[in-house]
Amino acid sequence: MSRFHVSHRFVGLSLALVIAGCTVGTQSFAEPPATLSTLAGPLLPKEPFQSETSYQLYNTLVAEMLIRQGKIKQAAQHYVLAVGQSKDQALAKRATEVAIQAGEPVLAKAALDQWASLEPDTVEVHQYRALLNAQLGNYDLAVEDVVWVRDYMQKKEGHGFEYVVSLLALDAGAANAYEVIKRYAEKVESTPKVQLVLATFALNANKMEAVLASTESVQTSGDAAQKEEAVRLRAKALLSLERVSEALTTLEPYAKTTKNQELKLEYGRMLIMADRRDDARPIYKQLYAEQPDNADILYTLGLLHLEQDEFVFAEPLMKKLLDIPERKYEASYFLAQIYEGQKRIDEALKAYDEALNGDFARDAIGRKSALLHKEQGLPAAQAWLDSLLEKATLPEQKVTALMAKGQLLHDAGQYQPAIDLFNKAEEFASKKRDILYARSLSYDRMGKVEQAEKDLREILQLDPKDADALNALGYMLVVSTTRYQDAYDLIKQALDLRPDNPAVMDSMGWALFKKGDAKGAEEWLRKAHDKMPDPEIGAHLVEVLSVNGKIEEARTLLKAMLAKYPDDKQLVDVKQRIAALADQTN
Repeated sequence: MSRFHVSHRFVGLSLALVIAGCTVGTQSFAEPPATLSTLAGPLLPKEPFQSETSYQLYNTLVAEMLIRQGKIKQAAQHYVLAVGQSKDQALAKRATEVAIQAGEPVLAKAALDQWASLEPDTVEVHQYRALLNAQLGNYDLAVEDVVWVRDYMQKKEGHGFEYVVSLLALDAGAANAYEVIKRYAEKVESTPKVQLVLATFALNANKMEAVLASTESVQTSGDAAQKEEAVRLRAKALLSLERVSEALTTLEPYAKTTKNQELKLEYGRMLIMADRRDDARPIYKQLYAEQPDNADILYTLGLLHLEQDEFVFAEPLMKKLLDIPERKYEASYFLAQIYEGQKRIDEALKAYDEALNGDFARDAIGRKSALLHKEQGLPAAQAWLDSLLEKATLPEQKVTALMAKGQLLHDAGQYQPAIDLFNKAEEFASKKRDILYARSLSYDRMGKVEQAEKDLREILQLDPKDADALNALGYMLVVSTTRYQDAYDLIKQALDLRPDNPAVMDSMGWALFKKGDAKGAEEWLRKAHDKMPDPEIGAHLVEVLSVNGKIEEARTLLKAMLAKYPDDKQLVDVKQRIAALADQTN
């Protein structure tokens, strides 16, 4: 079956053609009907036709000629004209299939009706009619043919329902398939098997509440295997509704006991999305032991090890992934990070080069330029990026090279030259979001808060739910202005969108601290530091602990952070402030 696409542009034309086809045999073959004379569609001759046969032959030949020319929509029009009142079953079938291929369901329905009158008990007629009615929104009519096909295939091959489910899934479109099966469940049968299909189609159609309703029914009356599948679908729906904790709670008891590898894999993915990587790691290790050649498992387990700097464990996994042709570029990118972490610089640089042809090309360029800067100096990194810029032929390639060079200069403290490069990148970019964001950070570092805010506000005009922009703007206002309430409001929006993000938690903690709520600040900063113990969050927490009178805890944390980040400016600064605070209290 061909895929369908409803086009309303040709509905008027289609109806005219249907009328024309139905009136052939009176005066239509002798003279084209007036309704067609003003339409730029069918190629009808000036001279009238002498017979119905000549009319039919002409339109059939023209249709085939148009198909060879790739003009499938016009071909469909001529085929429907050719069918008319024809008793030729093959012609009616051909007209139906061409109209379907052209994405013209109204034309297809006209041809199909004639075909059905000639071969009413042909399974193909009922299949096409079910799908066409689904596309046209005639869902109740579609169900009638679905039942006919189900019964026919059940007698013939013994899997009638499965056959029609496959038919709808492949060719009806997600929303239409859901609507047909929904009515099937209401009118024909509503067994756990049907409810599972309904839940699956609802998930594909992004109707999450319907998924929850159908799976609840299965969990009540289904067998063990059906209940397990219902739980998997239910968890996916809850995840889409951003009810992550509920999704994990739903899936967890089954994931721990099941032999279903897909369900375990689903649970592992959800744990990662919930930032419970420590819980996900043993699950992926178990999955890898059972499916050592599964590319997705190799990839995810490799990344879990890489995140923990467990390079010895990550490397063999990524090397196995490297042997899978369609995954070799991403494998190269992460192998480069592994080599970089192990100080195998030449191997890292080479692996980053190998990743330049894949989906991680932009990230590979950024990381290689940063590595060159670190190992060989800024001029070497700039020279390499300049060579990429010279080779770039596409606008997006130029944008990537310019952005990487701008980021390089930003990291080197050369903020105005970085801004100049971001401005240049903007000339080539079709999408400005990342450029605006990067430039705002450089403006912020220069103390140009007004320009930085302008760029971030422009991002939020494009997408009011851009959590990174909301957080960046809110944090900048906390640090660089006294507009603490504005900052709090922005960060609150970001936190609503990313409730588990440690950077946003840190911003909220610092905003509350600036607003005078040191107790509330401590709560958020502890959460942020538990998730991401980086020096900036650590410095904030140390200062808030000190203000809250927890000097010894603050000193202990500061000592641990300085041992790991001895040259971090924020930690050094907060050390001096703690010392001054301690002197005041003595």
